[in-house]
Amino acid sequence: MTDLVNVHDTAELRKLIAENPNLPIVVLVGQEAASWEYAWTYCTKVYCGLDEILDCEIPFGGGIIPTDKDDFEEQLADYLCDLPENKGLSDSEFDKLLKEEMAKYEPYWKKVISISANN
Repeated sequence: MTDLVNVHDTAELRKLIAENPNLPIVVLVGQEAASWEYAWTYCTKVYCGLDEILDCEIPFGGGIIPTDKDDFEEQLADYLCDLPENKGLSDSEFDKLLKEEMAKYEPYWKKVISISANN
């Protein structure tokens, strides 16, 4: 497993906020993030908070970045259940496998300041 480096350096953001403490913060999303034709869009509903993300590649989910350990565990269980090599496992063997696999991902959970945006 390798880090995806979805957790970025915030030095520039901290510098801008420190130098301009009275300016509002706005978030723009690019065309790839929006489902309409405009290249860049200002978002009117912006939420900030502390969050946790899984910052590594996973073999399922189509590039989605997990943000909830319980949901991730359910998705991982579904993925492992579908693998042919796990078809004959007893419930206790499968639970042990799931616990081992979850432990492999633990170092990749990272605390972040999240900015969510929508219109």
